[in-house]
Amino acid sequence: MAPIRFSGLPPQSGGSRPPRRLWSAGLLITLLLSLSVYAGTLLINQAFGIDSESVIRDLAQSCGLALGVGMLSNFGYLLWSAAAAIALFGAALAGTAALQRQLLACGGSFSLLLCLDDMFLLHDKYIGPSLLYILYAIFALLILLRFRNLVLALGGASFLVAVGLLGGSILLDKLQDTLPVAYSTSQVFEEGFKFMGIATWLHFWWQAAAAGAGRSRPAS
Repeated sequence: MAPIRFSGLPPQSGGSRPPRRLWSAGLLITLLLSLSVYAGTLLINQAFGIDSESVIRDLAQSCGLALGVGMLSNFGYLLWSAAAAIALFGAALAGTAALQRQLLACGGSFSLLLCLDDMFLLHDKYIGPSLLYILYAIFALLILLRFRNLVLALGGASFLVAVGLLGGSILLDKLQDTLPVAYSTSQVFEEGFKFMGIATWLHFWWQAAAAGAGRSRPAS
C-alpha cells in the first residue's frame, strides 16, 4: 500500500486564488468504482431473481419495521466499518512507521472482514460459524504474536479487552442451549458482550492510527 502524502495548496501570489483541478485520477476512480459496485450488485441480484427495488430500498422500509428493529446491529456495523476505515487510513499515511503500517493494514483488513461477516451473516448462512470463528481466533492470535510489543505499546489493554469480550460473545453463542437461562436472556448478554467488544476494538485501532500519524502518544 503506497503511503499517502499530503501537500499544501500552492502559495497564492498577487491576491489570485490557486487553480483548482475539477477532475483528478482519484475522483475518476471513485466514480468508476462506485458505479461498478452499484451496477454489479443490481445485475448479480437480478440474475438470482431479486428485483431491483428490493435491492435498492432500505430493509426496514421494505419490511415495514419500526425504527428500533435492528438498531443495535446497525450501530455495530458502523463501529466495525469505522475501525476498518481508521486502521486502513492510518496504514496509508506517509508518517506511519513500517511496522505500524503493517499492523494497521492487518487490523483494517480484519475489521473489514468482521464487518462483512456481521452484515451479511456469512457465519450463519454461507460458511459456517465453527470455521470462521477458528479463523478469527487464529487471525487475532497472529496479530498479537507478530506485533506483540507494538500492540502492548499502542494500547494492549484495549486489544485484550476487545478480544475477550468478542470471545465471550462467541462462547455464549455456543453454550446458549446448555445454559440454565432463557434464550432471550442469554441473547441479551451475548449481544452486549459483542457490542462492547466492537466498541473497544474500534478504540484500539483509533489509538494505533493516531499514534502512527503522530497525533497522540501511544497509550499503555
